[in-house]
Amino acid sequence: MAKKDNLVKLAKGKKETPVAPAVKEVVKAPEKVLTPEEERDLKTKAKVDELLDGVKLTLEPEVKKDDLLEVVEDDDEPKGVEWLEEQMSRLTEENEKLKAEANLAKEDYSKLFTAFQQQKNAVVLNDNPNASDTLLKTKIVQLFNEIQANHLALGHNFIIVPVAFLNRLILFFPFLEDQKRF
Repeated sequence: MAKKDNLVKLAKGKKETPVAPAVKEVVKAPEKVLTPEEERDLKTKAKVDELLDGVKLTLEPEVKKDDLLEVVEDDDEPKGVEWLEEQMSRLTEENEKLKAEANLAKEDYSKLFTAFQQQKNAVVLNDNPNASDTLLKTKIVQLFNEIQANHLALGHNFIIVPVAFLNRLILFFPFLEDQKRF
């Protein structure tokens, strides 16, 4: 009977019956599942943004009025010797700075190049020059013995002329004379 009374009241226009507001269902888009590579990329981008926060990424020339050389002047007054000496001293200082930077760059390059060559050739040379000579000598003796053994084993079927080659090695490396067996 309570339902009937509610319907009658509703029909008569009395809104005493509580009506629940319509609830909109929020449809969430399915979250995209990230692969490990994408997660790593997102973390990397966030870290880069964090590290670069406050860093200027554009180069702005730092030019001071005193550092500029006066080339063209609106005045028709002739410049004196002092002005010329001042310009020469500025040019000389700038030239010295550039020479020092170039020499430093050359030294750095030579160090990097030698380190790269050592890494590439997988030869570890100590700072001791005698150690590198000893290493070089053992490698040459090893090569000499290998060629000599091939010559003795294969005889005249060996492609190069070993005697001439070995004699040539002895000519360049006199310490090989002690290793000679032919």
